[in-house]
Amino acid sequence: MDKNTFILLVDRYLNGTATAAEKELVNAYCDRLEGVPPAAMSPEEEAALGKLMYGRIMTGIRRKPLHRALLWYAAAAVAVLVAGGAFFLMRPAAPAAPLAREERFRNDLEPGSDKAILTLADGSTIALGGEDADTIARQGGASIYQPTAGALEYQAAEPESPVFNTLTTPTGAQFRLVLSDGSKVWLNASSSIRFPTSFPNGERLVELRGEAYLEVSKDAIRPFRVMAKGMTVEVLGTHFNINAYDDEPAIRTSLLEGAVRVGKNGKTRILTPGQQASLLPDGQLRVEDGVDMSAVTAWKEGRFMFNDASITEVMRQVQRWYGAEITYEGNITHHFVGSLPRDLPVSRLLEMLEMTGRVRFLIDGNRITVKP
Repeated sequence: MDKNTFILLVDRYLNGTATAAEKELVNAYCDRLEGVPPAAMSPEEEAALGKLMYGRIMTGIRRKPLHRALLWYAAAAVAVLVAGGAFFLMRPAAPAAPLAREERFRNDLEPGSDKAILTLADGSTIALGGEDADTIARQGGASIYQPTAGALEYQAAEPESPVFNTLTTPTGAQFRLVLSDGSKVWLNASSSIRFPTSFPNGERLVELRGEAYLEVSKDAIRPFRVMAKGMTVEVLGTHFNINAYDDEPAIRTSLLEGAVRVGKNGKTRILTPGQQASLLPDGQLRVEDGVDMSAVTAWKEGRFMFNDASITEVMRQVQRWYGAEITYEGNITHHFVGSLPRDLPVSRLLEMLEMTGRVRFLIDGNRITVKP
């Protein structure tokens, strides 16, 4: 059994819905983890194991005495409960009597996939995704390929004047792009990037809406600039993430490698790796050190990662990735910590959040209702 299956079965084990065979799988996986030092476990395994050990303590479940190496996780689970908790480890706080699962989740929403729309210079569009293809179009001296089902690549071949194309991902979709200079772009859901088909002279300029992770090819002669809702990010060669969604409270540029200059209206700052610049609605430009870049780029690696995230922050990601409409009933002030794969149906994510006892959900058609 792999670790993701273990994480999912822990919840069924604790809520009494696991079959005898599934319980044995969980027990066998725990036996394997008994000899593994904490540093060698993934964060998800640590969290799930802690929750399981805590649940056994609270319910009196004892298959056998806890191995000494596992006592730390049980103690950690109790400590987290006392401290207020992370959603993978915290014991439910006596929520209202839940509705049956079939009443709460009248249907499920599947995760996003690799698809996008390419808009050519003349306004015509091409739907991308599905099967890979050879040359799908020629634009401004560049040939456009779809080397794999989830990627697009531009290869400049002829000395023609470049024209602009736009790649757009709808909700519930993501896509990858290789520009004609070799720079790589990962485009998150509900995003778009406008770019020239080639970069013959001068600067390399693209325009972004939404979120993207970029690995820019080094070129000391032609600087690379990204325009995102008024913020300008200038690089020579680096790895960075830009989050510029309309519904986010700030435009955030997070630097993983190299150096970038960010600015707006004459205000500029140079970032070093591990820093994040936030452009606030009032025009202030703030820089934060020591940002957890694994959380920033988790979407690119196929994961949700919440680090003290409010319920509205969590549900904005749910809305984009599952194409859901989100409504709220009541006020939820609890913040959430945890990580899950993005390839799960939305019900699995929501059930994990419900384990805190601080939030409940209803799925009805395309609408998810959030309740305290």
